[in-house]
Amino acid sequence: MSSQVAIKLTGPMDHLRLVWQTGETLLESVVFDEDPEGTRYNVLLALQEMVTNVLRHGYQLDESKPIEVVFDLQGESLRITLRDRGPAFDPLAHEIATGADVGMPTEVGGHGIRIARLVMDQVDYERQGDWNVLTMTKFARAIAITTT
Repeated sequence: MSSQVAIKLTGPMDHLRLVWQTGETLLESVVFDEDPEGTRYNVLLALQEMVTNVLRHGYQLDESKPIEVVFDLQGESLRITLRDRGPAFDPLAHEIATGADVGMPTEVGGHGIRIARLVMDQVDYERQGDWNVLTMTKFARAIAITTT
């Protein structure tokens, strides 16, 4: 079984709350082996950071440009795809800290890419025409999809 939810947004950064709430609702059906609540929070934080980066850096706070977020639950994985029409930018081409600096950052700002790469199991980027496409995957023990 699989489940997919797509959100297409334009407008103020207030829409970050909608992305968070949608993700939070979907993640309730995902069973993570280690620290389920912490893992859910970290996945949402990684998504929030990436959407914020698009709005602030890619779009320079231009609220007229689109952002698409697709949550795809399949088998034992959650895949979140973020699409934007900002300038081409491959976040994976940027270095993340190593050694003593590895781990969740403690200060504010400049750590969105690092957080996503630390908390997700797989992060992929590609440019498709005029779109940046970032896909983040997190593996789980099981995904319970219910129908009503």
